[in-house]
Amino acid sequence: MPTFNQTKLAAAGTAIFFFLALLLSVGVAGFSYYSVRNFEERAVWTQHTHTVLNALEEAHSTLRDIVGSARGYALSGNNEYRDNFEAGVRRLNALMHELRLLMQDDPAQLQRLSAIEYLLEQRLELARKLLELAPQAAQAQLLAGKALSDDIRASFADLKGRENALLAIRSQETADSARVTSLAVLGGSLLSIILLVAVYRKLRLEMAKRAEAQRKTQAYTAEIEDLYNNAPCGYHAVDETNKTIIKINDTELKWLGYTREQVVGKMTHADLLAPKSAERYARELLPQLLLKRELVSQDLEYRRADGSVFTALLNATAILNPDNGHLVSRTVIYDISERKHAEEAIETLNADLKRQALHLHNVNKELESFSYSVSHDLRAPLRAISGYAMILEEDFAAALQEKGREQLQVIRRNVRKMDDLINDLLKLAKSTTGDLAPERFAMGELVEQVIAGLRRENPHVVFDFDAAAMGSVEANRGLIAQVWENLLSNAIKFSSRSEQPQVRVTAEEGEDEIVYGVHDNGVGFDMRYAHKLFGTFQRLHRQEDFAGTGIGLALVQRIVIRHAGRVWAESRPKEGASFYFSLPTKGLLPGAAEQQ
Repeated sequence: MPTFNQTKLAAAGTAIFFFLALLLSVGVAGFSYYSVRNFEERAVWTQHTHTVLNALEEAHSTLRDIVGSARGYALSGNNEYRDNFEAGVRRLNALMHELRLLMQDDPAQLQRLSAIEYLLEQRLELARKLLELAPQAAQAQLLAGKALSDDIRASFADLKGRENALLAIRSQETADSARVTSLAVLGGSLLSIILLVAVYRKLRLEMAKRAEAQRKTQAYTAEIEDLYNNAPCGYHAVDETNKTIIKINDTELKWLGYTREQVVGKMTHADLLAPKSAERYARELLPQLLLKRELVSQDLEYRRADGSVFTALLNATAILNPDNGHLVSRTVIYDISERKHAEEAIETLNADLKRQALHLHNVNKELESFSYSVSHDLRAPLRAISGYAMILEEDFAAALQEKGREQLQVIRRNVRKMDDLINDLLKLAKSTTGDLAPERFAMGELVEQVIAGLRRENPHVVFDFDAAAMGSVEANRGLIAQVWENLLSNAIKFSSRSEQPQVRVTAEEGEDEIVYGVHDNGVGFDMRYAHKLFGTFQRLHRQEDFAGTGIGLALVQRIVIRHAGRVWAESRPKEGASFYFSLPTKGLLPGAAEQQ
């Protein structure tokens, strides 16, 4: 039996051994770390040189593109070359700024870069002058700056040559560093192997500690068993050879109302299920589990010992037991009764919503049918009234007094107003029916067409709009044309009393929508009554002052809303009015039109 002094010496020797081993490990690790860091640093500088060379090449290429764009503009006058020129200048400035940052470590190269920047400024100034000259004068200056370009090319070549020389030096240093690093790693690995051998021998002396480790393992196992039994989910395992449950946790037993003695070794998984779920499990799920060794997110109904039922979500896997070779399934269940009740409530609400939607659809169909019927049925008597009034006016003109002829004209004017009203009602009905059939088109072209038609009838009106700024949209072209025609016609009508009627069209593109505006310098309106603007037959001005049926803006609103947009207006009395509508930039989602 070792004495106290021997034990103390052994402990001291062990401590010294581990201290020396630790120092050696730290030394090896430190040297290896230093070698790797040195290699990484040199590799970074090599990559830095490559980056500088690439930036120099791109800057020179960008300059050539800039000069080419200036010459292209001088030859063709195409503004696209001007845009390319400006974009190239911005890119060149960014590259030169990047090069200045990259060359901070080399004052000599920075000085050469400054000289190139001075030459670049001169060359860009010459190129920019081509953009300011008339085409004929610019073509005469196309070859100006060739000598300056040659100087710039030579300067770039000098810079790249010096960087290539630096790259060769750094590449050699990197290779040398790689060799040192490899030796360091190899040496460190050999020393590590030696340390591992020493540690192995030392570990053999620690075998006496196994008893303590086993005790701790048993305590840990007990803790795991407690967590298993009191988990928030149910768990059981089934030996699929004889179908009996071989393990079940307390949580599942509590849900089912059984004792462990009643279940383990005596009941099968199917015994825990309600009849319909048991039949489905045996027919469908169990074969799938045995084949694929997995079941995921299956809803089943479990029957408690008292006969009541609850719904659970099941996940299961199957593995071979290494001890006896039997296939064992491990099942986890979650009580989802509350979620199931919520889903049933949601399904009931969805069914109610579908019935309401169907009812609204039928009501809309009936209203459309009524609108068409009334509109068409009204046309026949209107034509008769107009026809008879015309007959009276033409055939009995001699017998009628002046007052009588005036009355017949009043009748015919009112018949025309009624016919206009019927036409607007038909347009309003058609705006909400039929397939929307959206297409992608340029809004500027459509507005130009509408304005061209209105300008022929209203030559005194000044139209102000930029077709290029209108963008493109995905919509029904015919319906959107109706929107523009109604809004622009309204603007013309309500600005007709101005000394110089003006109508301005604007467009502003946002992240999700494009907002279009129609602005006039007409009589305007009081914003307190703006809520009436888009209602059917709603008017903010007298019929005697401004003719109309009161349906145009209602039609605009229905068309825009059907395209998933919005419409609104802003105005002050006698200060003109602005009408806005928006359309989504990405077009309509599938089925969006039918939901409007």
